Amino acid sequence: MITRASSERMVVLSDMHLGNPFCTVKGRTIRFLDWASREGFDICINGDGFEVAQVSFSRLARDIPEVLHALKEATGRGSRVFYVVGNHDIVFEHFLNDWGGFTVVPFLNVESGGRRIRVEHGHLYDPFFVSSPRLYEFLTWFGGFFLMATPRVYKAWILFEKLRFRSGRKRSIHGEHPGFLAAAEELTQRGIDSVVFGHTHHVGMVALHGGVYLNPGSWMLEPTYVKLESGELALTRFDG
Repeated sequence: MITRASSERMVVLSDMHLGNPFCTVKGRTIRFLDWASREGFDICINGDGFEVAQVSFSRLARDIPEVLHALKEATGRGSRVFYVVGNHDIVFEHFLNDWGGFTVVPFLNVESGGRRIRVEHGHLYDPFFVSSPRLYEFLTWFGGFFLMATPRVYKAWILFEKLRFRSGRKRSIHGEHPGFLAAAEELTQRGIDSVVFGHTHHVGMVALHGGVYLNPGSWMLEPTYVKLESGELALTRFDG
């Protein structure tokens, strides 16, 4: 299985959750993929691009063909597309592999500008997911019914996490469990220079020893992504 790539120009977006009843970003996603490929970037979707756990099947059936078509157009322009599997789309892994045109991976080690960047969804560093995966998936599925009623439920949860894991208490991304930063630091001890996770839906960047840990947050919530150019990483906002 391919888990390594070399790229001097790459964009990383995470947690689109296409098919989620809360998700309305299909058009923005297609515009972004078109822009990135025309600018000569490789593209990495860092997990949960498509929604299964909290799915609206009518929305998923409407969104998937157009987004996959946009990804195929991107590869036709010369961009390489990598899809890192997350916890909400893991059952799509074989479907995405069979679709062709892009590379499906559990994680991606990117060599760029003489530096090594680890791109991984991050659910395997979520203490709740690791300790109680069945309960986690059940609550995720059950929460989908509330999302169908009102997206305010999800916004309230994000606010709760920000209050629960205030970055002022520990050096971490605001709203994230400190275990994600600890995982990023451990990866740097194994020879990785910088780390990009998704999963938590919290945007932020923390300095590591000689590198950075970044999370672009959820594309479903706001149009932020990670831009990689010659080994340098930056959080960026798409306004197209």
